[in-house]
Amino acid sequence: MMEEIFEFPIDGVLDLHTFEPQEIKELIPEYLRLCQEREILEVRIIHGRGRGILRRIVHSILCRLPEVAS
Repeated sequence: MMEEIFEFPIDGVLDLHTFEPQEIKELIPEYLRLCQEREILEVRIIHGRGRGILRRIVHSILCRLPEVAS
């Protein structure tokens, strides 16, 4: 399996529209870690609307991370 490398700004806003659900499971914790390193303590994750598949995955990931408050 070949891993793609994505480059995007670490600015506290993560737009997941261009990612597949299987990609975000690793992406979200890594993005939050990078934000924390840059002292960005509020992060907005955009998962979109629709059937809510991405939303459920995002919430599932976030509720398991101790550094996430809400």
